[in-house]
Amino acid sequence: MPDDAIAELVINTFHRVATRVPAYQILLKEAGITPIEIKSTADFVRLPVLEKQNTFQRFAIEELCLEGQLGRLGSVLTSSGHSGVFAFGLTQAEALLGVVKWIDDLLDSLFSVRSQATLLINCLPMGVKVPTEACTLAEVSVRPDMAVGLIQTFGRHFAQIILVGEAAFIKLLLESGERGGIDWPTYRVHVILGEEPLAENARKYLQGILGIDWRNPEGGIVCSSMGVGEIGLNLFSEVPPLAPLIMLRRILHEDARLREAVFGAMDVVPSLFTFDPYRVFVEFDSNGRLLLTTLDPGLRLPMIRYATGDCGAFLEIPAALTPQLEEAGISCSVFREIPIVAIHGRGRHATTAQGKVYPEAVKEGIYLHPALARLTTANFRLVSGPERVRVRVQLSPNVSWSAAIEADFTDAISGYVRAPFEVVCEVYETFRSGMALDYERKFAYLDA
Repeated sequence: MPDDAIAELVINTFHRVATRVPAYQILLKEAGITPIEIKSTADFVRLPVLEKQNTFQRFAIEELCLEGQLGRLGSVLTSSGHSGVFAFGLTQAEALLGVVKWIDDLLDSLFSVRSQATLLINCLPMGVKVPTEACTLAEVSVRPDMAVGLIQTFGRHFAQIILVGEAAFIKLLLESGERGGIDWPTYRVHVILGEEPLAENARKYLQGILGIDWRNPEGGIVCSSMGVGEIGLNLFSEVPPLAPLIMLRRILHEDARLREAVFGAMDVVPSLFTFDPYRVFVEFDSNGRLLLTTLDPGLRLPMIRYATGDCGAFLEIPAALTPQLEEAGISCSVFREIPIVAIHGRGRHATTAQGKVYPEAVKEGIYLHPALARLTTANFRLVSGPERVRVRVQLSPNVSWSAAIEADFTDAISGYVRAPFEVVCEVYETFRSGMALDYERKFAYLDA
């Protein structure tokens, strides 16, 4: 249960939305709920769950806003459209300066960007901004050649570099940099990854190229962040604090006994995140669906119990494991001070008669061996079948097919996938699935 201050903020936010947002008033009336009945966060289970279908697909955009008006907007953030429906997050113009300060405060707490010259290269698809005044900002979208050119020219003039992007694209960028002569370990580089769940073996792969020691975060980190376009960016993150959640996930990833003690029988560790409980109220329903209530008064389009499509649960570390984790170098006291959620993704999978194959598990196998990971773009497609799931793996440019490569990927993936599957490697030019290979869209790992 949230503490009293947070609970009061949540209830006040609900009543503000219930009295000022026309669309939400209609939804409450249809659910037979009178706002005065909602007196505590425990009453939230009675409230309707919001989804794209009953909000953005049903109502005009202004009906979802305070007073039924767009007002003077400072920014509009779109969702990825991955589901086939666009949703939007709206911020009032007068709140924009607060957004910049919030981002800079966060970056400064992590990387001391106000006292150390920092080049931040935003590699997220065009349209997703990272506003900052404390860093020198370069917006390159998904152009690896631009990012490499910037680092070759300006990198030595900065104390550190922050790369923001999606894992497969950052993989491409780092590999392109190596081919262009960049000696990555000579720079202090921090990487913030978003867009989709991060495979722990992908983190290890990127750390290897950058020369990062995961136990020494001051020298550089690779961390994961999760946002929802219609709610906000960086809602969930592995940081701050700087290292404990990253170290915890790594240890659970590598120690099957500890992993089972925390999660039960599971081959893949979910994303482990913390969040600001004064920014968003987090719930998981009886089916494990993630539900978010926005608490930021600067949002023109607030949401109450919005289902993001992700599944997960709150995480508490069993006290019996504390000595083992402490011995591994983790200070467990921090886990009692921050909320922690385990996010399993959206639960989408390919099927065969004998089980399910999840993209998250295949990604772990794809990145297991660095030499093998270099042979692929990390894009793959899962095709359901009666006897086995077909895993179609795209090879990197200029990599030729061989039976040995297919056998190696099969062996690597089998450590994380128990259901029957087969690997089919396809050369770069003939892999025609998911996107135009321009990294502008989220990759579709499953057949439609």
